[in-house]
Amino acid sequence: MLRLLCIVFIAILHTSVRADTNETLVAGYMPYLQGKPWPRVTVTAYIENASNTWVHPTASKKSPTLQETFETNSDFTTIVLRLPDGRVFKTYNDFVLGPGLGAVYSGDFNGDDIPDFMAIKPGSGCGLAGEYCTGVFAFSDDRDYRFTRIKTMGLGPHSLLFDPQTKSFRLVQTSYRTAKSSDGQYHSFWVHRFFKWEDGSFRSDPTPKTTREGSAS
Repeated sequence: MLRLLCIVFIAILHTSVRADTNETLVAGYMPYLQGKPWPRVTVTAYIENASNTWVHPTASKKSPTLQETFETNSDFTTIVLRLPDGRVFKTYNDFVLGPGLGAVYSGDFNGDDIPDFMAIKPGSGCGLAGEYCTGVFAFSDDRDYRFTRIKTMGLGPHSLLFDPQTKSFRLVQTSYRTAKSSDGQYHSFWVHRFFKWEDGSFRSDPTPKTTREGSAS
């Protein structure tokens, strides 16, 4: 009985640590760049206050806020981005058991010195399926913001990379695939696709030269 309680405690502690850092299972299998970890984009992790609103950890009144809301009888939720000057931008999001984001990060993803945002909506699966999530992005566009979303696994700061050659932002979309390998056996692998932000949308970018950091058999 004591051993069972210890296992439960460790599981709860591990879940808590992952929730705070959002360094999911997928983070350990990210691709490498020429044998070394890819440089990450510098981000600020927002914190959630009592009103289900995500705010800057040290300058909440001077920085944009992000909130997920829900209207009765709707089959979707709404992401609301509020700027300190009163401007408001909205987009829809997946319902997935109601409103509630797992994490929000801010950083200059498109290089215009205006904060951009990534909000992570967890899925409802268990085990490996618990890595599925939706990423909602808000990219600054002069005085406006453009929203887009991506379905992926294990999204987090480790998915936001900086390409040292082009000096630009890259997003890594992760999926889990099983295929027959050269040994004649079936193995499961983490598969990564790179995207760049261009002309107001994510575009597939096959050019980065990466090496595989890990696979799951």
